Formats: sequence, C-alpha cells, structure tokens
Amino acid sequence: MGRVAEFSDQQIIEAGKTIVKEGKPVSTFAIRNRLNGGGSERIKAVWSNYITQQAASVEEETPDLELPAEIAEILEKNQITAKNQLKVLTVQSYKVAEQVAEKRVKSTIEDYQNKVHEFEESENQASIAIESSDKKIVELENEIALLQSRNENLISENSKLKGLFEASNNQNEQLKAKELEFEKLQRAYGKLEGKLELLSK
Repeated sequence: MGRVAEFSDQQIIEAGKTIVKEGKPVSTFAIRNRLNGGGSERIKAVWSNYITQQAASVEEETPDLELPAEIAEILEKNQITAKNQLKVLTVQSYKVAEQVAEKRVKSTIEDYQNKVHEFEESENQASIAIESSDKKIVELENEIALLQSRNENLISENSKLKGLFEASNNQNEQLKAKELEFEKLQRAYGKLEGKLELLSK
C-alpha cells in the first residue's frame, strides 16, 4: 500500500491560488513553502494539471468573448508581468545552473591539476631514483673494473711467485743432492783416513 499524501490536491491548489492573489509567481517551491511541506513532484503535477484544466475551461466557456478594454488591458499587463516573471525565473535558473556547472568544471579542473601535480611529483621522484641508480651502476662498474685490474695483477704476481717457488724448489733439490754427495764424500774420506792410519803403522 502506497504512502498517504501529506496534503490533498485541493490544499495544493488553494495554496497556489493564494500565491496568485498575492501577485507572486507560482512555483512548486513557492507552494511547498506555503504548505510547509509536501512532495515537490506531486505538487508540480497537481498544479500543472489544475492550470491545464483552467485554461481548457476558460477556452470552452468563452470562445468568442470580447473582454472590456479595461479588463483586456489588465489581462495584457498581467500577461506581460507573467512573461517578465517567467523570463526572470528562466534567467535565474540559468544563472544557478551556470554557477553549478562552473563549480563542477572548476572542481574537475582542480582534481585534474592535483592528479597532474601528483604524477609530476612521482615522475620527479622516479627520475631522481633512476639518476641515483645510474650513478650507483657507474660506481659499481668502476669498482668491478678496478677489481678486475687488481685480480689480473695478482694473477701475474702469482705466476711470478709460482715461478720463483718452482725455481727455489729446484735449487733446494739440487742442494739436497749436493748435501748427499758431500756426506758420501765425507764418509769415503773418513774411510780413506782410517786406511791411511793403518798403513802408516
């Protein structure tokens, strides 16, 4: 079951009539303020239907009625007033819509500018990080080149030391061989001395 309306159709129409009698422009907002509530869509529909019915009724009742000059003049003035009021209302509505659109455009532009600023900041940070990485890579490459140079020098020195070590080992072997020969000679000399002593006796 639908929700019961806060105000009847007749209450909405009477509020609109009162506003007309006061010489003020009738709008959904004006009727709602007069009633202190009510649904905007329903008020608009009820009042629009009432105006349509009134126009049709007047047209049916007085199709060829010629109004007195004074009334015709008042009617013309009222039509001009209504037209001017409608024009003012239209201009005001347009200005409000324009302001809302400008605010939305401004907000969109600000959001875009903020995103562009964040992107530029991220890009700057990335550039700094890349530059720092490039410097570190150059430093590491230089360090690797230096280490390779030192390693080559060490290999060269190691080769020299290996050669010296092998030469030293050869000399040691030769010295050992000579020592063995010397010991043999000493033993042989000792034997000869012993035989010489025996022969001397």
